[in-house]
Amino acid sequence: MTNNQLSVENPIVTIEDLKVYFPVRRGVFSKEVGQVKAVDGVSIQIKKGEIFALVGESGCGKTTTAHAVLGLVEKTSGRVTLAIGKHKDKPVQWNELSTYDRRDLRKLVQVVFQDPFSSLNPRMTVKEILEEPLNIHRLYAKQKRNDFIREMISKVGLSAEYLNRYPHEFSGGQRQRIGIARALATSPELVIADEPVSALDVSIQAQIINLLQDLKNAYNQTLLFISHDLALVRHLADRLAVMYLGKIVESGTESQLFDSPMHPYTKLLLDSVPLPGIGRKTKGSFNRDEREITPVEKGCSFYPRCPRKKQECMENVPLLMDKGEEHLVSCFNPH
Repeated sequence: MTNNQLSVENPIVTIEDLKVYFPVRRGVFSKEVGQVKAVDGVSIQIKKGEIFALVGESGCGKTTTAHAVLGLVEKTSGRVTLAIGKHKDKPVQWNELSTYDRRDLRKLVQVVFQDPFSSLNPRMTVKEILEEPLNIHRLYAKQKRNDFIREMISKVGLSAEYLNRYPHEFSGGQRQRIGIARALATSPELVIADEPVSALDVSIQAQIINLLQDLKNAYNQTLLFISHDLALVRHLADRLAVMYLGKIVESGTESQLFDSPMHPYTKLLLDSVPLPGIGRKTKGSFNRDEREITPVEKGCSFYPRCPRKKQECMENVPLLMDKGEEHLVSCFNPH
């Protein structure tokens, strides 16, 4: 099974051979001298009601993939279709929609941003921040809207007394709770959480992760969780995919990737962080020399860093193959 043959039942998001390339320009006349392949042939299907994690180092293309799902970046090629709302029986792409239908779909696809401070308007009170998406999408009459806002702020663990305060009056964890409440205000079917806890203290991260999981279960929402931290998603994700230099190198269930990782990059990621309870010792960070993470012209992109590389890896690109029970690996020598 190749990367464009994986199929799940009733997917809410389908990404097919997605490529997003950015031009590299130099000189006085900004002549294009090359391309950055931010996303290079990614195929993913996300089931309705699941938590799907996209994991990898900075620069691997995971956030660009999320932006493609949101329709915020122009695709070089490939398809991203959403089976959401009135389009659930006939999935659509963003560029196929009218302005009205696009706004209607935006209501059902929301984002929790990485930095909870810069994503909140400092001149607006919490009440105004939560009310803004309701105004845009014309949801609820005034009195019911006020009751709804008080209900939402309570569901994320904050008191209604905070509604008249400004973002600078809150801690990082509290600001992220406000961001989550804003994302959920329109009752979305799909929530994309882009590194939602990386800017927070470790002591607060678990609280936000638990909150996201509780709210997802309560509303039966689908969550696309973007992270660089495998340990963080271990007890959160139903399925996950590991990205490296714009490609998916391994994907599967949480137990498959943590208990039986097959790609050397996944193993190196696991070995670089402490993972209590699974019998591995932290071996420290692996080599991240910039020269070694420059995209290669041919062959496997992980070849320069791979501890078990062979000649075939340098000459050919491995396809994403099914090793059983939809555990997909892109490697000539998996084990």
